Amino acid sequence: MDSMIPTPEEIIKKAQKALKEGKNTPSAMTALGMAYFDKGLLDKSIYYYQKALEQNPEFAPAFAGLGIVFGKKGRVTESVYNLKEAIRLAPGCALLYNWLADAYFDQGRFEDAIREYGHATQLDSLDSNAHNDLADAYRLTGELQKALEHYQETLRLDPHDTNALLELSQVLVQLGRRDEAREHLLTLIREHPDVDDAKTAKVVLGTMYIQDGDHMSARDFFLQAARDYPFNPTIQFQLGLCHLVLGEPEPAAEHLNRAQDLDPNNPRTRRLLQQLGKKR
Repeated sequence: MDSMIPTPEEIIKKAQKALKEGKNTPSAMTALGMAYFDKGLLDKSIYYYQKALEQNPEFAPAFAGLGIVFGKKGRVTESVYNLKEAIRLAPGCALLYNWLADAYFDQGRFEDAIREYGHATQLDSLDSNAHNDLADAYRLTGELQKALEHYQETLRLDPHDTNALLELSQVLVQLGRRDEAREHLLTLIREHPDVDDAKTAKVVLGTMYIQDGDHMSARDFFLQAARDYPFNPTIQFQLGLCHLVLGEPEPAAEHLNRAQDLDPNNPRTRRLLQQLGKKR
């Protein structure tokens, strides 16, 4: 199926042909803007989107394209302006509200992001990504119950969304529903063992077990996490700490020395190594 999707080069060739023939100029200019965006040529993309608007100042796809490009370049104010213009011209397009919400989210304007993600879900209630993004915004504003509801809706729409499952688990921890969180994290690891979210789930579980005082279970999950992230000093430190609490000084020293190699300036690691008498 991918072979049926035109490449940027094919789109450019077709759009330039249309321009030479004077056919559908704003659409052709916008197609060029999209193609050059896909090629990573952002300034050239902006040029063609702006040329499209010179031909038709009310052409929503060109405003939308500019919004995306300016967002990519970190010019968030210009991104927001152009996406608002696109929404003014095409108010029924849920995706535009999603993009505007993303721009607000990147600015840390979470209340504004919540409003726009909400519009997106109203226009397209089956958009699992919009529900997931809305849940993220609610979580960052501390509205955990609403975040939970939208993560649940995300998973209802897309049961294979591993990020939503991970985030839902962490919201459950924040709500004090630790047993439910643990079950979801174990499900994530069992059913999707190779994805990054499952690897992160092992770290979360290890941390939870340390908080619960179960250092043996914590050690087991941090051992798995250390295989996934061998150069992460925090995981090496936590693993060393678990071994130390469990009365296993040799592996404790091994992992704490590894943590010190990766992060020489961590005073906690130095203190524990001094306690062990294994400082280099």
